Amino acid sequence: MVRLIRTAVLAAGVCLGAVQIATAQDLVIGMQDVRPRFDPAIETGNTGIPLSNAVFETLIRRDYQSDGKGTGTKLVPALAENWHRVDDLTLELKLRKGLTFHNGDPLTSKDVKFTFDRILDPKSQYARSQFQYENIARVEALDDLTVRIITKKPDPTIELMLTFPASSIVPKDYFEKVGFEAFGQKPVGAGPYRFVESVDDDHVSMEAFPGFWGGKPPADKLVFREIPDLSARITALANGEVEVINNVTPDQIPAIDNLDCCEVRSVMANSHLLNYRTSNPVMADKRFRQGLNLAIDRELLSKALWDGKAEVLHSHQYPEWGELYNADRPKFAYDPERARKLIEESGYKGEQIDFTTSPVYYTNGLAAAEAIVSMWQKVGVNAKVDVNENWYEKSNDDSSIEVRNISDWGDLPDPNVTIMWSWTITALWDGNQAFQDLGHKAATTLDQKERFRLYQEMLDMFEDQAPGAVLYRVPDFYGVRRDAKWQPYTNYVMDFRPGNFVFGAGK
Repeated sequence: MVRLIRTAVLAAGVCLGAVQIATAQDLVIGMQDVRPRFDPAIETGNTGIPLSNAVFETLIRRDYQSDGKGTGTKLVPALAENWHRVDDLTLELKLRKGLTFHNGDPLTSKDVKFTFDRILDPKSQYARSQFQYENIARVEALDDLTVRIITKKPDPTIELMLTFPASSIVPKDYFEKVGFEAFGQKPVGAGPYRFVESVDDDHVSMEAFPGFWGGKPPADKLVFREIPDLSARITALANGEVEVINNVTPDQIPAIDNLDCCEVRSVMANSHLLNYRTSNPVMADKRFRQGLNLAIDRELLSKALWDGKAEVLHSHQYPEWGELYNADRPKFAYDPERARKLIEESGYKGEQIDFTTSPVYYTNGLAAAEAIVSMWQKVGVNAKVDVNENWYEKSNDDSSIEVRNISDWGDLPDPNVTIMWSWTITALWDGNQAFQDLGHKAATTLDQKERFRLYQEMLDMFEDQAPGAVLYRVPDFYGVRRDAKWQPYTNYVMDFRPGNFVFGAGK
């Protein structure tokens, strides 16, 4: 009955009072999913990044506000007050004085060294992060406040890498005392909020850390509340139970904007992709995979699912790359007749192809999967949607995954991340050594022209081999109380730090 009453209130465009929020300085965020683990070098996905950004801190930060759109690329000091390159292999950083972790331990260069040593240890459980930081040879603590990062080869992206959530500094003494598993359950960081509790399938709560180097956090208490159903998240927003909700679909934008209390704010995020298991007997012929890609009408998907706001890219690249971006590359093509021909030439005999997707993880992820499967069926592919709530937990080695939807690595504005990481560490592409070799060359030269050339060659190889598909770059929509000043950032960075959130101040 309560549900029916709330639905009627929403339909009328009325908001219930914000008095239902516990206190004026409690900030509650409605999320489609909340992860139960908090190790920043493990949880680097869409739902892990907001929590990492609140609990942990990096040496250098990316200033998302620097372009006024939430997609800025300027690098600014964080735990490190300054840094410089000693030579082509060495980056030296100077830490701020008086830094402490949430448990009161001082934050020094020994913690910085330990943060990376634990990742690079071949026996550790950080396989994905090991790949991402594989060019680091060693980290040296020169004194309590001075640290050097020495790379194996010249690294044009090392400063950017230090802004990535996996680079968040963790306390050596506490981590060694409690161990890997316990740290993931009860983390200690140096970010604006310290961990209080986690209740599986319900919420994660944090409290303001008064010793945060960046100033007093805007909320006394920060709660990420799991509300999988979008209509329930909208109801909670309208009722004043939450201040912000994520994963709003375009079709629900009018419902929120029509509320007196609330509105939708957005930012361009990363891209939605498809992974194909190239070792699967049916998928092994690249002509079949090329056919699948040509059968996808991306512009139609953008109009139907994203109100035309999702961008079909000029290959797998972003303008934020600056001089490494090639605007002359064509957009991904739609050609169903060519698709049908390639699929027939591949020798396809009607075997079933399962498209595995989560029901809630990605905005419009399930709807896109259903539409794409329909497009494939129209060119003669026996495709089926496999909805799996444990999609995120499935290993790359799980052979039951033939096709899956995923998002790309767009956390850092550089092709080494978007092109290299996306089509290696999270891809299902076997036999891509030549692609990886090109990527390693591009990531270890300081010559920007040579990097540009190598990345164009990689994009050519990706488009020919078709180990997956780039669908479109999507906007990330949030429902927000109108009286809150808050700007969303790209790549799911929900920032509730000083300077990006103010209660009762509007936009």
